[in-house]
Amino acid sequence: MTIIKHLNPIETKIIGIITFKTETPIHIGSMGAEVRRSFLKLKNEMLVIPSSTWKGAFRAISETIAKNMNFNEIANKSVKYYSEGAGGIRYVPKAKEEEDDFNKLKGELMELHKGLRKEVYGLTKEQLEELIYELGFKEEKEELNKYSEDGEKVWRRFTEAILAINCPIGKLYGNGYLASKLRFSDSLVKGEINERPGIAIDRKSGKVREGHLYFTEILPKAKIKLMFIACNLKPGEEDSKLLANTLQYINELGITIGGGKSRGLGQLTIDETNIYIANLKDKELREKLQAISNPFKYIKPTKLNEFIEWLKHT
Repeated sequence: MTIIKHLNPIETKIIGIITFKTETPIHIGSMGAEVRRSFLKLKNEMLVIPSSTWKGAFRAISETIAKNMNFNEIANKSVKYYSEGAGGIRYVPKAKEEEDDFNKLKGELMELHKGLRKEVYGLTKEQLEELIYELGFKEEKEELNKYSEDGEKVWRRFTEAILAINCPIGKLYGNGYLASKLRFSDSLVKGEINERPGIAIDRKSGKVREGHLYFTEILPKAKIKLMFIACNLKPGEEDSKLLANTLQYINELGITIGGGKSRGLGQLTIDETNIYIANLKDKELREKLQAISNPFKYIKPTKLNEFIEWLKHT
């Protein structure tokens, strides 16, 4: 079972540079007036694809893939209970049979806390006590010891926290208990903007709404460079295998970003990749990377398929 200090210390840093090409025009909205939907851009007219756009697109693919992967037992439970809504990311039962399974895990953790079990999914009593503090339950430790109705509510939240720190999706993209291992940069793009006319449809009637002609700024053709940084990914770990399958999916089928997806906008495919893997346990390499110079010259780039195999390797 995962202990929460998954980014401390940082032992491996991966810098990925993926160049995408547009298969269909894209639109990244700037929240402009409805009649004219502007592309997000800087004052110097450079077009911007925010890191949040990339993260959302990658995460959506990973969520779908994770629900069809076979992880270890505690990670499988985490993915089964994973949901995202207005209240953020939660790990709670959605049906009665899931409620029974969730309560079984909660009971096992309570028994471990009492000393009635040696371990639960590899988690020892000593590690559980440590997690009570690391996960922010220090002030509620007395309630955890009481096994009262209030204590039951705290144990329920603590069980959810245990699921959260073992979730492969949460490890990659972050959740309420984990910082994300995978971070994306904004992409700046030079390109010539076109305007595409459109008409609004009334969702209830399915008919055209009168007087609702609008124009959308689109980027019809471009090469778009994305840089991501991933820390402490270890070959064969559950989150590494999830990222491998996500990248394999994107490599084969592409990715869709921005607005207008239902109208065929935003489809990208991979044109070129370079992945740099830095083992920061290597003292000599670590010292070179800390110097004020180009760090890429000290690391040989890896192509995407090789990186995918590296992530999957056990």
